[in-house]
Amino acid sequence: MENVVVALLSSLSTVSATVVVAFLLRSWIATRLRWSVKHEYDKKILEVESQKEMRLKGEVVADLLAEWIKKNGTLDYHQLNKLTFQAFLWLPRDLAEDLSSCLSHKPGAKDVRNIIIDIRKHLHGCDDGLKSKEVIVFHEPDIRETTNFSTVTSDAQVKPKPFK
Repeated sequence: MENVVVALLSSLSTVSATVVVAFLLRSWIATRLRWSVKHEYDKKILEVESQKEMRLKGEVVADLLAEWIKKNGTLDYHQLNKLTFQAFLWLPRDLAEDLSSCLSHKPGAKDVRNIIIDIRKHLHGCDDGLKSKEVIVFHEPDIRETTNFSTVTSDAQVKPKPFK
Protein backbone atom coordinates (compact mmCIF):
# COMPACT_ATOMS: atom_id res chain seq x y z
CA MET A 1 0.00 0.00 0.00
CA GLU A 2 2.86 2.24 0.74
CA ASN A 3 4.07 1.84 -2.85
CA VAL A 4 0.69 3.01 -4.14
CA VAL A 5 0.75 6.12 -1.95
CA VAL A 6 4.31 6.91 -3.04
CA ALA A 7 3.35 6.37 -6.70
CA LEU A 8 0.26 8.54 -6.26
CA LEU A 9 2.23 11.31 -4.55
CA SER A 10 4.94 11.08 -7.18
CA SER A 11 2.39 11.37 -10.00
CA LEU A 12 0.65 14.23 -8.24
CA SER A 13 3.89 16.13 -7.74
CA THR A 14 4.90 15.53 -11.38
CA VAL A 15 1.53 16.79 -12.64
CA SER A 16 1.59 19.83 -10.36
CA ALA A 17 5.17 20.64 -11.39
CA THR A 18 4.14 20.33 -15.06
CA VAL A 19 1.15 22.63 -14.48
CA VAL A 20 3.33 25.22 -12.74
CA VAL A 21 5.93 25.11 -15.55
CA ALA A 22 3.18 25.36 -18.20
CA PHE A 23 1.61 28.33 -16.39
CA LEU A 24 4.96 30.10 -16.11
CA LEU A 25 5.78 29.47 -19.78
CA ARG A 26 2.36 30.72 -20.86
CA SER A 27 2.75 33.87 -18.75
CA TRP A 28 6.27 34.45 -20.05
CA ILE A 29 5.20 34.03 -23.71
CA ALA A 30 2.17 36.31 -23.22
CA THR A 31 4.35 38.98 -21.61
CA ARG A 32 6.96 38.74 -24.37
CA LEU A 33 4.24 39.02 -27.01
CA ARG A 34 2.72 42.09 -25.31
CA TRP A 35 6.11 43.80 -25.08
CA SER A 36 6.90 42.95 -28.70
CA VAL A 37 3.62 44.45 -29.91
CA LYS A 38 4.12 47.51 -27.69
CA HIS A 39 7.64 47.97 -29.06
CA GLU A 40 6.39 47.85 -32.68
CA TYR A 41 3.57 50.25 -31.84
CA ASP A 42 6.01 52.66 -30.16
CA LYS A 43 8.28 52.55 -33.22
CA LYS A 44 5.34 53.39 -35.50
CA ILE A 45 4.30 56.29 -33.25
CA LEU A 46 7.85 57.68 -33.33
CA GLU A 47 7.91 57.37 -37.12
CA VAL A 48 4.58 59.18 -37.49
CA GLU A 49 5.70 61.93 -35.09
CA SER A 50 8.96 62.29 -37.00
CA GLN A 51 7.10 62.65 -40.31
CA LYS A 52 4.74 65.20 -38.74
CA GLU A 53 7.69 67.22 -37.42
CA MET A 54 9.37 67.03 -40.83
CA ARG A 55 6.20 68.35 -42.52
CA LEU A 56 5.90 71.21 -40.02
CA LYS A 57 9.53 72.22 -40.52
CA GLY A 58 9.08 72.07 -44.28
CA GLU A 59 5.97 74.24 -44.03
CA VAL A 60 7.91 76.91 -42.14
CA VAL A 61 10.50 77.16 -44.90
CA ALA A 62 7.85 76.99 -47.65
CA ASP A 63 5.77 79.74 -46.02
CA LEU A 64 8.89 81.87 -45.48
CA LEU A 65 10.07 81.61 -49.08
CA ALA A 66 6.57 82.09 -50.52
CA GLU A 67 6.07 85.25 -48.46
CA TRP A 68 9.57 86.48 -49.30
CA ILE A 69 9.16 86.20 -53.09
CA LYS A 70 5.74 87.91 -53.04
CA LYS A 71 5.84 90.68 -55.60
CA ASN A 72 2.58 92.61 -55.42
CA GLY A 73 1.04 94.08 -52.33
CA THR A 74 2.81 94.76 -49.11
CA LEU A 75 5.03 92.24 -47.43
CA ASP A 76 4.11 91.17 -43.94
CA TYR A 77 7.43 91.79 -42.21
CA HIS A 78 6.18 90.48 -38.89
CA GLN A 79 5.30 87.17 -40.55
CA LEU A 80 8.60 87.12 -42.45
CA ASN A 81 10.54 87.67 -39.23
CA LYS A 82 8.54 85.01 -37.40
CA LEU A 83 9.10 82.42 -40.13
CA THR A 84 12.78 83.33 -40.47
CA PHE A 85 13.34 82.97 -36.74
CA GLN A 86 11.51 79.61 -36.69
CA ALA A 87 13.63 78.33 -39.57
CA PHE A 88 16.89 79.49 -38.00
CA LEU A 89 16.03 77.69 -34.76
CA TRP A 90 16.14 74.22 -36.31
CA LEU A 91 18.18 74.51 -39.50
CA PRO A 92 21.75 73.25 -39.28
CA ARG A 93 24.39 75.95 -39.59
CA ASP A 94 25.27 75.42 -43.27
CA LEU A 95 21.63 75.52 -44.39
CA ALA A 96 20.91 78.53 -42.16
CA GLU A 97 23.85 80.36 -43.72
CA ASP A 98 22.67 79.47 -47.25
CA LEU A 99 19.15 80.66 -46.42
CA SER A 100 20.51 83.86 -44.89
CA SER A 101 22.61 84.57 -48.00
CA CYS A 102 19.62 83.94 -50.26
CA LEU A 103 17.24 86.13 -48.22
CA SER A 104 19.77 88.97 -48.07
CA HIS A 105 20.50 88.76 -51.84
CA LYS A 106 24.23 88.21 -51.33
CA PRO A 107 26.19 87.80 -54.56
CA GLY A 108 26.68 84.13 -55.35
CA ALA A 109 23.89 83.05 -53.01
CA LYS A 110 21.94 79.92 -53.84
CA ASP A 111 18.65 80.18 -55.69
CA VAL A 112 15.38 79.53 -53.84
CA ARG A 113 15.05 76.19 -55.64
CA ASN A 114 18.51 75.06 -54.50
CA ILE A 115 17.68 76.05 -50.93
CA ILE A 116 14.48 73.99 -51.10
CA ILE A 117 16.35 70.96 -52.46
CA ASP A 118 19.05 71.23 -49.78
CA ILE A 119 16.47 71.49 -46.99
CA ARG A 120 14.53 68.60 -48.56
CA LYS A 121 17.71 66.46 -48.44
CA HIS A 122 18.23 67.44 -44.82
CA LEU A 123 14.66 66.58 -43.80
CA HIS A 124 14.58 63.26 -45.65
CA GLY A 125 18.11 62.34 -44.66
CA CYS A 126 19.08 61.45 -48.22
CA ASP A 127 19.11 62.70 -51.80
CA ASP A 128 16.12 61.24 -53.64
CA GLY A 129 17.24 62.62 -57.01
CA LEU A 130 14.86 65.59 -57.29
CA LYS A 131 16.68 68.35 -59.16
CA SER A 132 16.32 72.05 -58.43
CA LYS A 133 15.16 72.71 -62.00
CA GLU A 134 12.12 70.50 -61.27
CA VAL A 135 10.95 72.77 -58.43
CA ILE A 136 8.29 75.07 -59.88
CA VAL A 137 8.23 78.71 -58.83
CA PHE A 138 5.34 80.85 -60.05
CA HIS A 139 6.15 84.52 -60.45
CA GLU A 140 3.34 86.95 -59.82
CA PRO A 141 2.47 89.16 -62.77
CA ASP A 142 3.06 92.86 -62.41
CA ILE A 143 -0.20 94.61 -61.54
CA ARG A 144 0.58 97.35 -64.06
CA GLU A 145 0.83 94.93 -66.99
CA THR A 146 -2.16 94.44 -69.29
CA THR A 147 -1.70 90.69 -69.60
CA ASN A 148 -2.85 88.62 -66.70
CA PHE A 149 -0.45 85.70 -66.98
CA SER A 150 2.00 84.52 -64.42
CA THR A 151 5.42 83.42 -65.55
CA VAL A 152 6.92 80.20 -64.33
CA THR A 153 10.51 79.08 -64.28
CA SER A 154 10.01 75.48 -65.34
CA ASP A 155 8.33 73.57 -68.16
CA ALA A 156 4.90 73.62 -66.48
CA GLN A 157 1.97 75.43 -68.06
CA VAL A 158 0.41 78.21 -66.02
CA LYS A 159 -3.22 79.24 -65.85
CA PRO A 160 -4.01 82.98 -65.87
CA LYS A 161 -4.77 84.56 -62.56
CA PRO A 162 -8.31 85.90 -62.10
CA PHE A 163 -8.77 89.64 -62.35
CA LYS A 164 -9.14 91.47 -59.07
